[in-house]
Amino acid sequence: MKGCDSVSDARLDRLLEQLAKLIEATAKTPEEAAQIVRDAKVFRD
Repeated sequence: MKGCDSVSDARLDRLLEQLAKLIEATAKTPEEAAQIVRDAKVFRD
């Protein structure tokens, strides 16, 4: 992934856990969950 070389495994794990908690607390549908993930993108193409 472009730009990920400086992200440690521990940092990535924390980011993914925060995202998972946000999805669990917010999304009511798979579509809403997908939009949360898209909106939370750190690295843009």
